[in-house]
Amino acid sequence: MKNSLRLSAPMSVFIFVLITAVLFSFVVFWGLQRKELENLSKEEMALSLEVEQLNTIGNWTLEYVKIDKAVDFLSEKKLSEDARRRLTEQLWQISHAYSIDPLMILAVVAQESHGNPNARGRMQSGAFSGALGLMQIKLETAQKMAWRFGLRVNSEEDLFKPEVNVTVGTAYLIRLIGKYGSWKEALIAYNLGHSAVDRLLERGQPLPLRYYERVISKYQMLVNRSFL
Repeated sequence: MKNSLRLSAPMSVFIFVLITAVLFSFVVFWGLQRKELENLSKEEMALSLEVEQLNTIGNWTLEYVKIDKAVDFLSEKKLSEDARRRLTEQLWQISHAYSIDPLMILAVVAQESHGNPNARGRMQSGAFSGALGLMQIKLETAQKMAWRFGLRVNSEEDLFKPEVNVTVGTAYLIRLIGKYGSWKEALIAYNLGHSAVDRLLERGQPLPLRYYERVISKYQMLVNRSFL
């Protein structure tokens, strides 16, 4: 009985070869499957990255359009198409470089000059204050801020260029935000001057909120319009 269960030598070799062939085929098949899965995974990652990039570009485009329409709304056609384009591009770049809402910058523009790039500030007496352009920047302040963006402000005429004026005005505003750590105090200092705000804070006196509240009101108006 036991002898009947024994395999002959040729049969043993055949079975061994068969098992080896099956195992080899399985290994090859699994290797091919694994390679295919890896390729599919890479394709999926590439597709996912491409979709993400397209979404980012789409968001950037929407942001650009929003800024462009807000600029056009505030300037009331006082800017040429070329000047509006340069200003829109500058605001878009600043907003991304410093994580600052471009509509907040435009709210300051609305409060300071009503979107008039040729505005000249006046004191209550009627005398010229020295404040110029969209963000009503004085030449001395502009020249101190210009280096941050690699700009040169040589004369008052430079401040009537919308993209230059907004760039140095925003640089000054960013500096004030860094100094005080809040939009409220920064905006009040933008209006009164940082020395006046420092004195009030040192004395423990309340800061006047009228300018700040007006800017925030204009910002909310711009946000509510959405421009999209």
